[in-house]
Amino acid sequence: GNCPSRFMASQPAKAAATVSEETPPSPSGLKGRDLVLYNFLRGEKPDDCEGRMLDDILRWDDRTMEAVHDYVQWIFPTDEASMFNGQAPLLSPELAAICRHDAQIQQNFDRILERFLSFLGLQMEEKKITKAKHFDTRRVDCWSSFMGMNHNWLRISRVLHCLGMVGKKEEQKALMRCLESMPKEFPEVARSMPHWRARAAAG
Repeated sequence: GNCPSRFMASQPAKAAATVSEETPPSPSGLKGRDLVLYNFLRGEKPDDCEGRMLDDILRWDDRTMEAVHDYVQWIFPTDEASMFNGQAPLLSPELAAICRHDAQIQQNFDRILERFLSFLGLQMEEKKITKAKHFDTRRVDCWSSFMGMNHNWLRISRVLHCLGMVGKKEEQKALMRCLESMPKEFPEVARSMPHWRARAAAG
């Protein structure tokens, strides 16, 4: 569609070292797709690709979340370009710092994570992530291997990376602990474990 290119991110990656955690950049300085992504994560304006609001996506059922492939990069943005969605937004160092300090965005990331965990058949209680009662209904889509891979395992990599970038370190650790237990039941998941660990470390 008319979605702007991912190369139009308004802040260069090399600016990371200039971001101060004590004094996050002001949202008033955001421009371009940084501003679009900021407003989207606050739930105030739609994405600039399909016109979807954050709340619209969070209300999707599991079948829709499984079938649609260009939303995960919006609800879990990172600073790495998507291999599958060239129009995906990038999370700049400045916007990541703002996300770590913005109460509304932090609350929305709690909602985003809760919904995506449910999609995976998981739940979080008191910073501990475990299988939910409906886990078996998500087994085929999310945890079974198709020729040794599952596209939702790639989504999990993005989730881990994003959680670290936006300051959700405890949640990131909780998810990683849960994932470490999965190969016992799903041996082929072990092939993704090194990548998941690397994504968690990168974030």
